[in-house]
Amino acid sequence: MIREQRFINDDWRFAYGEHPGAETEEPDSDWYDVGLPHSFDLPDFREQRFYVGYGCYRRVLDVDAAWLGSWIALEFLGVFQVCEVFVNGRFAGRHEGGYTPFTVDVSDLVAEGGNDVLVRVDNHWNPRLAPRAGDYSFNGGIYRDVSVVVADRVRIDWHGLGVTTPEAGAERATVAAEIEVVNDEPHPVEVEVAAVVADVSRPVLTLAPVRRTVPAQSRTTVELAGALDRPLLWHPDHPHLYRLTASVAVGGEVRDIQSTAFGVRWFEFTADRGFFLNGEHLDLHGANVHQNRGGWGDAGTRAGIRRDIAMVKSMGMNMIRGSHYPHHPYFAEECDRQGVLFWSELHFWGMGGENTEGYWYASAYPVDEADEPEFEESLRRALREMIRSHRNHPSIVVWSIGNEAFFSDDAVIDKAKALTVELVALAKKLDPTRPAAVGGAQRKGFDVLGDIAGYNGDGAELFHDPGIPNLVSEYHGSRGRGPGEYEVEWEHGVEVDYPWRSGKLFWCAFHYKSVADGAGLQGLVDYFRIPRRSYHWYREKLLGITPPRFPRPGAAAELRLRADTDTIPTDGTGDAHLVVEFFDAAGERVAEDRSVTLTVVEGGGLFPSGRSITLGPETDSVNDGAAAVDFRSYIPGPQHIRATSVGLEPVELMLTATGDNRPRRTPRLAPAAPYVTEPPEGSGNASLAAYRPVAASSALPGCPGGNATDPDPQTAWRSADRGPGQWLRASLEFPYDIERVEVVFAEAPTGPWLIESSADGRVFEPLHEGGAGTAPLVELNFPARKAIAVRLRYPEAPLDVQEIRVY
Repeated sequence: MIREQRFINDDWRFAYGEHPGAETEEPDSDWYDVGLPHSFDLPDFREQRFYVGYGCYRRVLDVDAAWLGSWIALEFLGVFQVCEVFVNGRFAGRHEGGYTPFTVDVSDLVAEGGNDVLVRVDNHWNPRLAPRAGDYSFNGGIYRDVSVVVADRVRIDWHGLGVTTPEAGAERATVAAEIEVVNDEPHPVEVEVAAVVADVSRPVLTLAPVRRTVPAQSRTTVELAGALDRPLLWHPDHPHLYRLTASVAVGGEVRDIQSTAFGVRWFEFTADRGFFLNGEHLDLHGANVHQNRGGWGDAGTRAGIRRDIAMVKSMGMNMIRGSHYPHHPYFAEECDRQGVLFWSELHFWGMGGENTEGYWYASAYPVDEADEPEFEESLRRALREMIRSHRNHPSIVVWSIGNEAFFSDDAVIDKAKALTVELVALAKKLDPTRPAAVGGAQRKGFDVLGDIAGYNGDGAELFHDPGIPNLVSEYHGSRGRGPGEYEVEWEHGVEVDYPWRSGKLFWCAFHYKSVADGAGLQGLVDYFRIPRRSYHWYREKLLGITPPRFPRPGAAAELRLRADTDTIPTDGTGDAHLVVEFFDAAGERVAEDRSVTLTVVEGGGLFPSGRSITLGPETDSVNDGAAAVDFRSYIPGPQHIRATSVGLEPVELMLTATGDNRPRRTPRLAPAAPYVTEPPEGSGNASLAAYRPVAASSALPGCPGGNATDPDPQTAWRSADRGPGQWLRASLEFPYDIERVEVVFAEAPTGPWLIESSADGRVFEPLHEGGAGTAPLVELNFPARKAIAVRLRYPEAPLDVQEIRVY
């Protein structure tokens, strides 16, 4: 039979808890009706704490009689982070790892008609499963699409179609296709494998077919080749795509067909001249993007992904870093279509701070030797899955091994570096056409372990002309709630476009949810996808677009409600982005951040909280006189939505949900999670400033500010300017309650100095005023205060500093 694939995102039931034995029991009527994508924590208003535990999903899978005897599989594009799948009470498969797609073969477990599917999901922190740490949230759930896939027993393997262009140029490009053919029959079969390349309107190339005998119960790889004359090249300014369609035939009968998009382009990262695409220099300027969003958390739709990428491109940016894990396969598809280069990243991820075991504050690499083998294999497996499912995308120009894995305990740092080297080699073995990068490589020698170094924060100035291909993988400039400031303040010299630097990537495009208290507020766009003032600064700087008139404080007299689309698919892949705005009596939008409630008056649609949702200042979901949320429906038909706010006339909007008319249950979302998990208390023994970014008024060559958060006693910061007013600022990156600071001067202080702390990174308050002393080490204890940065300032001549420690 010819391959068939259907989304099965609707008609699921969900319950919190492990529910042992549920796979063999009758469905419980107390379970809640939900649709996918789904998260354990809905609605999501960026709460720092979240549910950690089990959640179970079940659904009836209808199997056509014509499917029996074929290969039948369930395809999951992302489940965080361990799941077990049962069909009709029998174990079907298990997957570990929260960010990569996988299939579960159910061919021998299903029967004609309805079949019970149960998926048990577990998002407990696991010392043997990456990531062990990260500035993000780790909500559980089946948070990406699920499909049923049916194909012949002789077929092209799942993601078994790879396309490269070994020779690419404006006049000619060779096309090489690797097609993995599976034979599940109990006897050998002779197959004929063929492929055709087409552009938007017509076939442009036929690859010569190849015959091959595939042994019983095995698979083989068939290679096809051809050439395109005067190909249309893929480029952010003109993202032209071709489509290769491959077929497998037995005895003249086609048994399977698969297709994939690809592009013709060539590129190079250089150590001295930057990045080149299709032979022309291209300055990379982009942003980091996390996948979670207001209301729905990680469980966004493909429509939401499409909007996110469009917002990044609308700022004049040409690259996205998929921070810091493999993103939805659709994300790369949209980058291909919209013309945005993509840095695809693995989740070997560190965070720093106290390195507390038992939660996502831990050492990036395991501190217990018994955990090492499974942890390392989890990253190898995820790298294979990421590359296999993403390899054909022309937008992807690099595989990154992770982010700030140097935040591993010093006792295991050599093992973390060895694993990084191994993963770099594995990436290049799996895909020789792309380089392998190490992201966030600004400490402990990680930058030389890959083909490309990504420097975060002060790495931009610590590694000046490093002699290897490099870019700034994170730079900052915007922080806080609400509309924020218009102008972005760049640091560490990123405002200079050095010829040896390939580019820079802002941290980050959107606000996000994090396990770190106070983190996640560095977006150019807020969590609910309302642009902040700095979004418009980039549009003016990079595209020359004049910013709009920004709302001023005022009294709202009118509500307005709009959506980005009139129709919504009911298969879980789409939604409508609703925006409510407040206007005054003169018709001008005003920045009155009052609460507004959206309610479904008619139809089967829902918000992340169910049939209604209230957005307001209490949940940080109103910004500059506007509120936004994504609305979806799994039930076809009219969707009548009303917006209300106290003292204002209600406004209404009509949408249409489209899909087949088979019976469905109206989703009845589960209430808030039964409990949230508090992280374990830290020991207080680790410096919160260790290996963190540092800014300084000036520094002598070889004595940068970054030395002041490096415990190495052989290094120090020394100001280049020896006059009064010099300063050194250590960032903690996240707000902490601090109660002790230690300063290790290079020698006993001989003049005045001041220690200050800041809760927001901008305004500093005095902490201690010091002077001449008898020892290099100064210890300061004080009542706990909130701080995200600590600054050392000199009214007179500056003193050299070996280290600043913060506890």
